[in-house]
Amino acid sequence: SSGINAEWLLRPGDSKTSESKCDRLKQSIMQLRTQLTQAVAEHRQSEQNLRNRKIKTESALETWIAKYDADMGERQEEFEQIDTVYKIEKTQLEDLEQRFQVLEEEYNRIMEERRIAAEQKAEEERRLRLLTKAAVVIQAHWRSYATRKKLKQKKKGKKGKKEKSTDCTLR
Repeated sequence: SSGINAEWLLRPGDSKTSESKCDRLKQSIMQLRTQLTQAVAEHRQSEQNLRNRKIKTESALETWIAKYDADMGERQEEFEQIDTVYKIEKTQLEDLEQRFQVLEEEYNRIMEERRIAAEQKAEEERRLRLLTKAAVVIQAHWRSYATRKKLKQKKKGKKGKKEKSTDCTLR
């Protein structure tokens, strides 16, 4: 019974069809294996190129990091030197500002004293001019008075002299 069933399953045209399907499938498998081999080779080559590129990039990155670290180290040293100089100069500046403040206060005090002295001198000169002018006026009035008095005395004296002179002639 199993033989009958097997005969019934296999038909005379089926074996040729099956063989041709197998051949096509084998051919297809071969083509796919060839494509797979080519794809694997291409992918391996691409992977190798990418790995090389990654190595170069990492190497360049390490070089840049080392250069950056060296540059920043130099900059840090330069900064520390400048900062030290700055702190020293700042301390000197503060000392000089304190000295200047003392000198400025003394200068302002001296200038104030000079201003007051100049004002006093100007006031004294004004007062002296005023006194001189008053003295000149007083002297002018006194001279005028004295001159008038002398003139009066001379007038009296002339009258008296004329009488005396007549007296003298009489004598």
